[in-house]
Amino acid sequence: MKREFDFKHEMITFFRIVRTGAHNVFRNTWLSLAAVAVMLVALVIILSTVVLNVTANNAINELSKNLKVSIYLKDGADKNKTKELEKAILTNPEVESIDYVSKDTAQERFTSSFKNDEQLLEGLTLLGSDTLPASYEVSVKDLSKLSDIEKIANHDEYKDVVDSITLGRTDARKTIERAASAQKFITTASIFAASIFTIISILIIFNTIRIAIFTRSEEIRNMKLIGATPGYIRGPFLVETTIYGVVAGIVSATAVYSIILSVGSKIANQEEFADAYNFFTSPSVAAAVYIGTILVGVLVGIFSSALAMEKYLKLKRW
Repeated sequence: MKREFDFKHEMITFFRIVRTGAHNVFRNTWLSLAAVAVMLVALVIILSTVVLNVTANNAINELSKNLKVSIYLKDGADKNKTKELEKAILTNPEVESIDYVSKDTAQERFTSSFKNDEQLLEGLTLLGSDTLPASYEVSVKDLSKLSDIEKIANHDEYKDVVDSITLGRTDARKTIERAASAQKFITTASIFAASIFTIISILIIFNTIRIAIFTRSEEIRNMKLIGATPGYIRGPFLVETTIYGVVAGIVSATAVYSIILSVGSKIANQEEFADAYNFFTSPSVAAAVYIGTILVGVLVGIFSSALAMEKYLKLKRW
């Protein structure tokens, strides 16, 4: 019976704390709105940083699949030397694949790529079918290691067989480098902005709780006089800031997802963005994003209120 009584008492106390905390949100409406608004901005920036980074990574990986080092061979190159070159390249652990492209294959590709340009094809026919050189196409796991492949091919040992070295798609490397630079800038700027707004939201919530403590000083004093526990006094403040975090988390996640669905649906058919769009629109990921964003908001709110209570609930006159 005693255990049942204690359980009922604890549940009644808990619901009173929750009710009081929810009521306190509307006591200082403008301060509550300011706290939620700033926290909302911070969470949107944090979540947007995650989305942009995942999208940029997927785009870079997709572009990287088409980026290969083309090592063009001289006419009449010694076959033994070319095999040695192939083995030397394959010994590099960063090499993902190496393909030999014969002169006939090179011409077929060229003809297929420029089949609508009759003048260019006629010119190639006049020059001869063996105009285009044979080559090796090398793809790597890490784009930063492309220079390693170039160094191997440029070694003096292979100068008699290697004619020139280029990228399969001349604009691909620049595109990837620009994407990587943009990703770094977005990450740095977003972390800085998110940090600033998180600090501002902590300060606003801190001051909101501080004002609430001073506003309810008489009420808190009376609660202490009649034997209210520290947990019962602190509880409503924690509930209040938890509500801030939940509201800001739900709204910020919804705002970011509305952008993903509106903008993402227009570019989802592009290979660079398809994986990222499918990833974020899957139900499990969407649920995880919502829960994670709400948890971050709640943690920021609880941390802010804990700081305020630690400082202002220990005044001597209380």
